[in-house]
Amino acid sequence: MVDARDISLPGLGSILRVQEAPDVVAALGQALPGWPLTITPARGLAPAIRLRRSRGGYLQRSPQLPRGLELPTPTSAVCSLIADLSGDFLDRDGSLLGLHCASVEVGGRLVLFPESHRAGKSTLAVAFAAAGYRLFGDDVLGLTREGKGVGLGIAPRLRLPLPETLAPELLDYAEAHAGPEDARYRFVLPPGNALARHGESGPVGALVLLERDDQASIPEVVRLQPGEGLLQLLSQNFARHAAPEALLAHLLPLMQGVPCLLLRYAEPLAAARHLGAVLEGEKSEVGQGESDRFVVARREASPLNGPVPAGRRWLATREARSYPLGRELFLIQPASGAIHRLNATGEAVWRLLCQEPLSGEELGELLAEHFGEPRESVSEDVGWLLAGLADAGLVAAAE
Repeated sequence: MVDARDISLPGLGSILRVQEAPDVVAALGQALPGWPLTITPARGLAPAIRLRRSRGGYLQRSPQLPRGLELPTPTSAVCSLIADLSGDFLDRDGSLLGLHCASVEVGGRLVLFPESHRAGKSTLAVAFAAAGYRLFGDDVLGLTREGKGVGLGIAPRLRLPLPETLAPELLDYAEAHAGPEDARYRFVLPPGNALARHGESGPVGALVLLERDDQASIPEVVRLQPGEGLLQLLSQNFARHAAPEALLAHLLPLMQGVPCLLLRYAEPLAAARHLGAVLEGEKSEVGQGESDRFVVARREASPLNGPVPAGRRWLATREARSYPLGRELFLIQPASGAIHRLNATGEAVWRLLCQEPLSGEELGELLAEHFGEPRESVSEDVGWLLAGLADAGLVAAAE
């Protein structure tokens, strides 16, 4: 007789059927300590997500994996199942925006660490747990429209092998609270109430971007423009099909009310303790990021045809929608859905072009006089900015 079990989860109901894989069921229950499973004998039609034992280990099928995915170990199966389960939960709850981020509670408020390639957010999350802080998750968080983070009750997961450069105390913590693991990953199970339960929420207090620097002798916290955090959240969310206006409406109020910081560090446990002390007011060493010096535009992507002619006049298009954030401005071009960020000087250019047609030469003279900068260099930079705005369909040549 085939051993088949249906698994239900709060917020999802009967969502998963597992056949001939009790070890996966046991490991899944461990990895979801705050999102309790209900296990019953399989009955009726199979739920949307299915997993069964196969020759290579386990085969998972779901709406996201219609051709199936072979998984070699119970831990790898649990990792894949959690990705589907958390995605389904966020899809079903239309009030939540799913964010790729780690989140910890410091001083009664949540600190978010958005996903950044190889920045170590999961290891840092476990380091916060080892330092005595409460963890809301290391990879996924729901965000309400009121700016509260909602935990899913999923244990953090570390990539193996663990670096030998980690603090011995952190290595001991990860070993003492080890959950399901294989050669690639280990789930860490924070004891007691150290991991928030599924559905538990808390107000967001800060957004922290991460920069690993092996040469950093001590951790450093730097204050950033809020636009840096907004850009990161716009790129690290689950709402891939949401309109950009809806994303900005959800995220903009959050970034208007919380600080955006950069944590530069080498060792995670020292970084967790340092940042915790800064946020709790025990330390005040917060450096300043980008200064207020005159900068017309960031040139991450240069316009294809170079700067526009200095004498050509331009006017802001009526279709573009603007969203101010601090001293910066975010623009949406409805035709393409693209989101563009202007710094304080670019925002001044946009505001002037909304009032009347102006050329790059005229804009350069106005800005040079206002900021006390050389007119020639300012006019050249304005030409590049106008070219980028024109390429994006945000300004048009005046008649």
